[in-house]
Amino acid sequence: MESNDSNNITAEGIQTSHKKILLGLIPRPTSSPSKYVSAAVIILLMTLTLYHVAGHIGYQTVSLLFLFTVTLLPLFNFGPGPVFVAALISALSWNFFFIPPQFTFHIAKVDDALMFFMYFLIASVSGYLTSKIRTQQMFLRQKEERTSALYNLAKELSIANSIDEICSIAAKNIRMIFQAEIAIILSETPDKLKKASHPSGTFSVEESEWHIANWVFLNSQTAGKFTNTLSACSATFYPLKSKSSRLGIIGIRLQDSRALSVEQQNLLDTFLTQIADAFERENLNMIAQKSMVAYESEKLYKTLFNSISHELKTPITTIMGAVSSLNDENISSNKTILFKLHEEIKIAAERLHRLVENLLDMARLESGNLKPKLDWYPIADLINSVLKRFEKELKARSITVIIPEEMPLVKYDFGLLEQALVNIIHNSLEYSPLRSTITIEIKQFGNNCIINISDNGNGFPEDTFDKVFDKFYRIPGTKAGGTGLGLSISKGFIEAHGGNISASNKPGGGAVFSISLPITAGV
Repeated sequence: MESNDSNNITAEGIQTSHKKILLGLIPRPTSSPSKYVSAAVIILLMTLTLYHVAGHIGYQTVSLLFLFTVTLLPLFNFGPGPVFVAALISALSWNFFFIPPQFTFHIAKVDDALMFFMYFLIASVSGYLTSKIRTQQMFLRQKEERTSALYNLAKELSIANSIDEICSIAAKNIRMIFQAEIAIILSETPDKLKKASHPSGTFSVEESEWHIANWVFLNSQTAGKFTNTLSACSATFYPLKSKSSRLGIIGIRLQDSRALSVEQQNLLDTFLTQIADAFERENLNMIAQKSMVAYESEKLYKTLFNSISHELKTPITTIMGAVSSLNDENISSNKTILFKLHEEIKIAAERLHRLVENLLDMARLESGNLKPKLDWYPIADLINSVLKRFEKELKARSITVIIPEEMPLVKYDFGLLEQALVNIIHNSLEYSPLRSTITIEIKQFGNNCIINISDNGNGFPEDTFDKVFDKFYRIPGTKAGGTGLGLSISKGFIEAHGGNISASNKPGGGAVFSISLPITAGV
């Protein structure tokens, strides 16, 4: 919060205390006729005042007060010319009214004459130098504040994350620094402007001025008010362009009827260059993102195609071979062979069914429309339903289920969580040897239900734990078959319940899947 406040203070500071400097409105020491008159009047008033007190302070002290007055004039925007005139008039006034003999320009004493000439010289030089220092100070301050304005603009543009943010930042800074209304019109195509100003602008281009905006866009030249091209309009239009493309235009309508000075115009040109660079950067980012999406889509398509083509080919070949064999009378009359063919068809059909279900489940997850239908169920019912779907596979393995008697009901979507556990147990069956043990342990930890599913397989390589649940990921070196979707779908279904799943290795060998579910999910 402190950082944001600091940025706001900086912006407000430019808007209030430095705005006039950036616009060149703070008056510099000038030499207009009115300044000459004012300088003369000030010295005459000073003369009148000092004349009444000269008898008490002495005419030497009067010279010091005159010198002090002349030295102060540059601080009040008096240029070298008026300061010199003030020095001359003050010297003559001091001579005529104060140096003996009074009311004459004759100086009786040599030291008074010397003092008179030294006073005039010092007053002129000090006034002139003070005026120059004041002018230089103004130049340096203007340069500093313009640099600060450019820095603030560049800083804000560097953290902009969209075209809209860039437009908003550009409009705010130009409006604040130049006290002008602004219209931002971006390109629709490389050769066409959008037919509407961006909402960040403060005025809309009139229908009668659209031809000027289009001319500026197509010719990449400034036109409009205060220019020699199409000047009969209320705003000046500047092109936004990069080395490779036309990005749009910016229209500026000054509140002051005067044109920008050379310094102001240079500052505005630098602003426009930075804004154009920001637009170009964002356009390149968008192109890069589109390229990345296209690349990932192509990569996903290839991965999906390779996985599904293999998974489809095997069961379809099995079914076609079995159906072809059934047409043979010798085979169809042999009940043993017929039974085996039926089993092969059944296994192939189940494999196809599992593939289609996984694809449908993944589509549901990717769509973001998956909403679990939660209800209260015993966790034991879920485990029994899952194991019934693996009755045949589990005949060649030992299954151990540990469920505490005091385990409470858990709120979950029965169908989704069943499919998640089916995929995990199917993975354990695929990658654990026959006659091994699969253990399902349920326990309560606080307000969470913990489900641990472990096997006696080879486990996971250490560098694959963060990839196990990725789509289409299969551990290198594992046997062929599978799409790599099962565990990813399980993770999605479990997270839809507000839970989480992790994979690890048992100390004695084998994989462990740990599932944590809130007992009152969705309440």
